Amino acid sequence: MSRGIPTQNLQMPTTQQPTGVPSTRQQQVGLALSALSDVFARRDPIAGTMQRQAMLQAQQRQEQERQRQKKLQDYAKTNPSFGKMYELFGEKGLQQAYLRQQESLENEQARISQINSFMDAGISYEDANLLAAGLSVEDIKLLRKEDTTAQNVIDTVNTEVEQIADETKYPNAYSNLDEAFGPQDAIQENLLNKPFRFLFGADPAGETGAAIRSRNSLNLEIKAILAADYTGKPSNLLLQEIEKVLPTQTATSEKDAYEKYLNLLQRTRSRAKNLEQGIKSEITSNADKEKYREQLFKTRELEKKLDAAVESLKPTEKETLKPPVDIVSEGKYTSLYKNG
Repeated sequence: MSRGIPTQNLQMPTTQQPTGVPSTRQQQVGLALSALSDVFARRDPIAGTMQRQAMLQAQQRQEQERQRQKKLQDYAKTNPSFGKMYELFGEKGLQQAYLRQQESLENEQARISQINSFMDAGISYEDANLLAAGLSVEDIKLLRKEDTTAQNVIDTVNTEVEQIADETKYPNAYSNLDEAFGPQDAIQENLLNKPFRFLFGADPAGETGAAIRSRNSLNLEIKAILAADYTGKPSNLLLQEIEKVLPTQTATSEKDAYEKYLNLLQRTRSRAKNLEQGIKSEITSNADKEKYREQLFKTRELEKKLDAAVESLKPTEKETLKPPVDIVSEGKYTSLYKNG
């Protein structure tokens, strides 16, 4: 669903004549006839013309403002959070809601960059996320103190994921993926953003461009995490399965993207359950349990992002959706991938 660019581009172009207001030619003819009538009636034609011009200009400004407000209202309807802010605080609230979403996207990009820097220094993915969220080394040690049983390990991972999500709000960066799919968004990206990005380094349809970058980042993470066995070793078989259902094209409909991401969300949850069973298993070595813990953290974090993506693409009207096909059967933990 394309929403365009808010506030600054929502005003009607000045060259477009507002509906309900006479055209320039009609105004000129009307003023001339009125001035002629004033002459015949021995009234001051100049004063009469100035009064009529002022009245027409006032009507034109009112019509322009009415259409501008209608555009703001239409834009606010495209996003529930935007609509709420517009309802409560008017135009300024709509501007703030848009800027907040853009800030979430920028913060997520900065967070990913910081995590990669920590990992380049030899820090684990899980600890890198905690450090990027602002936790100190002492805070991380405190979280680890309770890791005495398998269930405590699982609970600690889930607590860390929730804590990071609450503090950094990173799922918000994936809450506008409805801007990354659909014919209108494909036109904006291919005919506007790509040429302007090449020539001027900027996107005219900024929200569409930002959403597509978030989608591409999410898709890379999906392939990196789900196309791997439970120890993190890449699997070509799993990668092939993932690529069959991964929505990658902007021209893909929102409904199709919703079904595919819902499918991937179910797979992610199934993977998390299997990892938890692996951590609890008595036959799993301590070395593998530590690998499962790392993969569980990544999987739970991916689940948060997919939740936000699915919610943004969820149909607003009642539609008959095909039940997603779960490409991984959910069941008891096995050692199928343990040595794969």
